[in-house]
Amino acid sequence: MKKNMSPFEREALLLELLQQFLEDKFSHGTLLMQLRKKVLGFSQERYATLAGISRRTLSDIERDKESVTLTMLNRAFKPLGLKLGLLPRQTHMLQALLTQLTQHGERHDNT
Repeated sequence: MKKNMSPFEREALLLELLQQFLEDKFSHGTLLMQLRKKVLGFSQERYATLAGISRRTLSDIERDKESVTLTMLNRAFKPLGLKLGLLPRQTHMLQALLTQLTQHGERHDNT
């Protein structure tokens, strides 16, 4: 892990990179590479071992190779606490979904 970042700074960077991804500023492969390097400070070899995939598969994912399966993508993102899913492309629909999820989580936190 990067030694100079607090857990709060790591989380803030992760959220910032996720936001950029959701804004279509880069691909899932670029997102994974940025998270691996900037948030964790891991080499491909170290991260691949953590994720339970080969270094070659990790490299293919980071280069957005078409042959990578959804199962492999989810396995690659799992150590970061992330999974792939379907999200609305329209901003207002995405915002509405996030609001609903937040309200749903708040209700469960209060029970």
